[in-house]
Amino acid sequence: MACTVSAIVSADAGNRFPALDPEGALNPAGSLVAPAAMVWWLWLPMVAGWFLYAVYQWLPRHRTNPRHTWFGWLILAAEILALGWLLAAVAGAATGGMLIVGAAQTALGLFSIARINARPAPTWTEGILTDVPLGMFLAAGVFTLSTSLAFLLTRSDADLAGWGGNTWASVALITVTVGINIVCMTDRGHLSLALAAVWALGCVAVERFSAAPESSVVGAAAAAAAFLVLVSAGSRRHQVDHERRRNERRLQ
Repeated sequence: MACTVSAIVSADAGNRFPALDPEGALNPAGSLVAPAAMVWWLWLPMVAGWFLYAVYQWLPRHRTNPRHTWFGWLILAAEILALGWLLAAVAGAATGGMLIVGAAQTALGLFSIARINARPAPTWTEGILTDVPLGMFLAAGVFTLSTSLAFLLTRSDADLAGWGGNTWASVALITVTVGINIVCMTDRGHLSLALAAVWALGCVAVERFSAAPESSVVGAAAAAAAFLVLVSAGSRRHQVDHERRRNERRLQ
C-alpha cells in the first residue's frame, strides 16, 4: 500500500520533483527526445489498476487462482520499482540512478509481457487489472530509460559521426518505436502498451513543437511514430480476433 500511495503522488508531474528541474535527468528540455512533464501521468491508471487488483485477488473465489501466484509477485515488484522511480525523482538522483531505474522497469516489463503471452488472462476483468497496468509499466520504463540516456548524452555533447541532434533523436525514436511494435505484434497486440507509448510519443511531439529545444523534424517524427504504434497494435488485435472468430465458425 505504501508503494501504491507513493506512486500516486509521483503522477503529479509538477516542478516539485528535482528530476524535472533544468539539471534533472527527466527535464522536458533536457534533450530532443524528452517528453513533456505530463507524460508521467501514466502512473495514475497504473496505480489504480494495482489497487483494484489487490482487492480483486483477495476475493474468496480468486484466492486459489494459480495465475495470481505469478502475477501477484510481478505487480509487487512493479510497485517497488514505482517507489524507486518516485524516490529518484524526489531526490533529484543523478542521471545514472534514473538510468538504472528505467532499465530495471524495462526488463521487468518485458518479462511481464512474456508471462502474459504464456498465460493469458482467463477473463476480461483479470486482463484489465493485470495485463493493462503491466503494459503501461513497460512503456513508462522505456521512456524513463530513453529520456535519462538522452539527457546524459546531450549534456556530454555526444555526437557520434557528426550526424547532429535531429538525426540521432530520430534514430532514438525509431529504435523505441520498432521495439514497442515488436512487443505489440505478440499475443493480441497489447493495446495498453501501445496506448501508453502513443501518449508518451505525443508528449515528445508536444514538447518539440512548443518548447526548447524546438525541432519540427523530431516533433513530426514522434507524431508519426505514435501513429505507427497505434496502427500496428490495432492491426494485430484485429488479426487475432478475426482468426478466433473464423475458428469458432469452423467448429459450429
